[in-house]
Amino acid sequence: MESFIYLFKASAGMVALYGLYWLLLRKHTYFTFNRFYLLAALLIALAAPFVVLTEKAPESLPITQISLEPTTVVYQPVEDPFMTAEQVLWLVYGLGVLAMLGRLGFRLWQVLKIIRAGERQRAGKYILVRAADGSISSFSFLNYLVVSQKDAEAYGDVVLRHELVHIQERHSLDLLWLELVHVFWWFNPILIFFKRSLKEIHEFIADERATNGDRMQYAHTLVGYAFGVSPNVLTNNFFDATQLKNRISMLTKNRSSRWVLGRYLLAVPLIIGLVVLVAARRAESEVPDNEQVMAEELTVKGRITTQDGKGLPGVVVIVANTQRGTTTDLEGNYLINVMRGKQLVFSFVGYKTQVLDVTKSEQNVIMQLEPKELNEVVVVAYGAEPSKGEVVSAEEKSKLTKNGEVFTVVEQNPEFPGGMSELGRYLGRAIKYPASAQRANVQGKVFVQFVVGKDGDIRDPRIVKGIGFGCDEEALRVTLNMPKWNPGKQNGKAVAVQYNLPIAFVLEKKAATLSNGDKNPEFPGGTPALSQYFSTNLKYPTAAARANVEGIVLVSFTVTKEGAIKDIVIDKGIGFGADAEAIRLISKMPRWNPALKDGQPVDAKCSVPVSFVLEKKEPSVKINTTNPATGGGSLYRYNPSIKVNGNKPLILVDGIRVEGDLDGRWSPEDIESIEVLKDESATKIYGSMAMHGVVRITTKKATAVRKEVVEKNMPENALWLLDGKEMEKDQIQKLSPDSIQNMNVLKGEEAIKKYGDKGKRGVIEITTKKN
Repeated sequence: MESFIYLFKASAGMVALYGLYWLLLRKHTYFTFNRFYLLAALLIALAAPFVVLTEKAPESLPITQISLEPTTVVYQPVEDPFMTAEQVLWLVYGLGVLAMLGRLGFRLWQVLKIIRAGERQRAGKYILVRAADGSISSFSFLNYLVVSQKDAEAYGDVVLRHELVHIQERHSLDLLWLELVHVFWWFNPILIFFKRSLKEIHEFIADERATNGDRMQYAHTLVGYAFGVSPNVLTNNFFDATQLKNRISMLTKNRSSRWVLGRYLLAVPLIIGLVVLVAARRAESEVPDNEQVMAEELTVKGRITTQDGKGLPGVVVIVANTQRGTTTDLEGNYLINVMRGKQLVFSFVGYKTQVLDVTKSEQNVIMQLEPKELNEVVVVAYGAEPSKGEVVSAEEKSKLTKNGEVFTVVEQNPEFPGGMSELGRYLGRAIKYPASAQRANVQGKVFVQFVVGKDGDIRDPRIVKGIGFGCDEEALRVTLNMPKWNPGKQNGKAVAVQYNLPIAFVLEKKAATLSNGDKNPEFPGGTPALSQYFSTNLKYPTAAARANVEGIVLVSFTVTKEGAIKDIVIDKGIGFGADAEAIRLISKMPRWNPALKDGQPVDAKCSVPVSFVLEKKEPSVKINTTNPATGGGSLYRYNPSIKVNGNKPLILVDGIRVEGDLDGRWSPEDIESIEVLKDESATKIYGSMAMHGVVRITTKKATAVRKEVVEKNMPENALWLLDGKEMEKDQIQKLSPDSIQNMNVLKGEEAIKKYGDKGKRGVIEITTKKN
């Protein structure tokens, strides 16, 4: 949209400057001045929007700051339109440009066709062309002077003198320049008047120098000249019927006095005023209006690769001099909202940091290796305590686990269980901000490098760039305590991969009170009404939903003493359209109740955290139980959203992990026991996947339950085998559980290795008792 703004700003400049010519200059005989004024006017109109004039920043008023509770917004998918309004505008504009280019090319072809068909003869600095078609009106184009046989016989000397002036003054270049501008500003009718006036001035100049002092005789020659073919807009023709009256008028008019030159001087301040009007910007320190923020924000996407073209995951992409940023996904892709004219900083451990200006919506980057290797930094982590009670350091764990080849770039990168969004949530839960860092107000990013082994274990963690004050040790601690990752793969096999992870330590901003005021600013109806306003009006950005992006956008703004909202700023964003959506919502809020100081309204600054959360369906297990004393039945429902130690536990039904939407029912005699394991008792048996606890459900008829659980958790197109024969799922469902001897479930590589492509969606092998 910024490009359209430029096109219309330039158009407005053209209209204003041509209006100045029409009012003050067109009737005077300073033809050369008028010619260069029109040419310069176009250049000024095209260049003025690029001029940046900044005002002095206004002094900021003392403001107070408050914080409001975050609100949660649930995503509701919205169908994308086939074409946006901006895309339609670009389509129409592009078709217009193509049409004008075709028109210009056709006219050039017409002129060159006439020149090539005629008899050419060099005569000094120009080439005389005797036109083959006698009906053609004489004209000049660049250094070609085309004369028809009829004109040569009747008006030869006059025509030659006239057209030679056009060649000497290079009038054809003026017309070509105007035609080129008209191609891109085809929608601006003022350019038609520009061309008409400039061609008139060309004729005035040529007439004045071709008269040889006898103006009346020259005027009679013009009147007596026969009407010929309509002139080509790219050429300077000796005769153009539309200009006859004005040419004779200027020939017979007395020359303008020197006092008229003052009008040209008068045009100078008017031109300067126009440039200031078009180019003026708000003060650099002042936050633009909300609509301007939306208009100037650009969604930039791209791919970060290594020198061999492989995508580089985990690259930190930050808007220069801000805290707004993102990281690349597993394929090296990124998406971020940034103001046009800002700079993006791309950094990754072991590679040179690159800074690029934001000039377009897609910017790909090839990262260059740092010539100097980073020195290893080993910091003692808090680790897990072994049976002997000693503290295991990162260095010791490295020595114990290091083996085999370690890759830096692979076909399939290692992944935290649940993806990058789940990794972010894990870090948010697990990190404990060191007290020493809080006291020193230390914030920043700690870059941790580690290896994801073939089995998904984390090994060899080390700090490659730290910030101290206990943050480095804390980063190592949470890294060492991570659950198993999905390992990286090369040529289809699991391999050890080196991974770089930036961990950001950010102190929460504490809400400031109105130390110099009596009352904080308030949304009409208070915080509940503000939360309701967010829930009702905020729309989850499609880009964020597709990328599974969640998080909190911190927005600060000023509530004026009139209750209006201004100076909206994103203090901490998550990109993908969420920042722009938060700005849009804040800008549309109704007037607030202003802050009061000594009973008088004052400006106050507010900080609002807006939480973007995607809706998720929670699986559940339903079990029918009966009270033996009463014989009555009741429904016990276990929902994983009820957490163990604040997190989701591992659910096992007869040893099978339940992850899908399981909604089965069993009679009381089927249930043997329900057991909950926590902490070390859970992890000793089930490893890292039980870090948040285990719920074990044991049934009396394990085979029947196992069959029902498998049926409801396996994909619809899984491969079902009964005694070695392929069967449909509905046939399996009719099978009595009592007839089943054994049931085996295969997934992933194990299923594909045994059954090929048929096993991609999983395999269930059932053996009956009769066999």
